[in-house]
Amino acid sequence: MELDDMKNAWLAIDRRLERQEALNLATFRERKLDRLRASLRPTLVGRTVQILAGALLALMFAPFWVEHLATPHLVVIGASLHAYALMLIIGGARDIYLIRRIDYAAPVVEIQQRLAELRAWLLKSAPIFGVAGCFVWVPFVLWVFMVLFGADIYAHAPDVVYWLLASSAVCLVPLWLVLRWVRQPGRSKWAALLERSVIPASVYKAQRFLDEIAAFARDD
Repeated sequence: MELDDMKNAWLAIDRRLERQEALNLATFRERKLDRLRASLRPTLVGRTVQILAGALLALMFAPFWVEHLATPHLVVIGASLHAYALMLIIGGARDIYLIRRIDYAAPVVEIQQRLAELRAWLLKSAPIFGVAGCFVWVPFVLWVFMVLFGADIYAHAPDVVYWLLASSAVCLVPLWLVLRWVRQPGRSKWAALLERSVIPASVYKAQRFLDEIAAFARDD
């Protein structure tokens, strides 16, 4: 066999190997992206349930404060509960939007960026829901007593309400201390644990699939 024939043969083998490697990568990528999409599905379902729950609560609370416009403290009770219901709707809708805008046909780097945006939003919104959760149970208790028993606790015993609000404010202290503590240098391990308690496991699973794709591409 002449030298040119040998070169052509080697070039043909190289091209076949490149095509095979590209096919392997495409197959591996498609399989991992299918699992990534499936891993995010529970979060989508959960956020959809959250939106529906928020809508149901909004329908329950909105008429309450509208019917009591002449009584300011009842308006505050109903409006605060209504606002929390809207928070559930908006928060769930935002999560779904960030997940839905992931283009699985895009490069891995772009998909990683979308997941990073989702994680950043979840970390940013978690303290907001945490603070709201410290207080929202107070108007809820007052609303339950008013609706079920016709008892206006604030009108008859305002001190009780003040004590409830004070106890709610106390729960902000450990929340603030924890957030402040984990942000100090050398607390990266605890910060990671706190982050994992806030971000759904499905998001970390999706990130792992992307890392596996990137590693497979590097090995090729």
